[in-house]
Amino acid sequence: MNKKLVGSAVVGAAVLAIVVAQFAGGGDEAAAPPPSTTPAPTATTLPYQETKEIYDFPAEAGRGTGGFDVEIPVPTGWALTEDKDRASYRHGDLLLETDRVPLEQEDPVSGLRAVAKAAGHGGTVTEHPQIADYDAAEWDYTDPGGGSPRRVSVIGLGVGETLITIRFEAPPAEFERNRGVLDAALRVSGAG
Repeated sequence: MNKKLVGSAVVGAAVLAIVVAQFAGGGDEAAAPPPSTTPAPTATTLPYQETKEIYDFPAEAGRGTGGFDVEIPVPTGWALTEDKDRASYRHGDLLLETDRVPLEQEDPVSGLRAVAKAAGHGGTVTEHPQIADYDAAEWDYTDPGGGSPRRVSVIGLGVGETLITIRFEAPPAEFERNRGVLDAALRVSGAG
């Protein structure tokens, strides 16, 4: 029995020495850093802190009312292209786009229906719950995209005589998994 006990003690001491050497830096090899506890950013976890697309509505001349801004949270680190009032944020196959267009109709549902009709994509336009005290509409459709279909959701906010649109599109298999990008963008602030 004593030989077994002594043998177990020797093996235990050897294992302990190896473990101590690895963690105490006993060799020439540098110890590996501990794994990061911060998850790698994904389309739905990209930071939105203070990154906003801002649409300015200056004071109306002769009316004595102050101006205001409509601020839309947008993803940090996505590729940005701008064309007049349209800002397009792209990350791989995902697109978040904001735009400001004249609203010639009385409400955002009619306005977004006119945009949908002009674009010729079909789909459905329905009333959406208010966003930041603005009346809103939602247009959902699938764009065949020349063989690469895209699921698209466009939210239109009626801001005076303007329709602010927030558009999110992705391949159908990626849309719901990345819907958080659109949900974050709908946390609009600013009031008129």
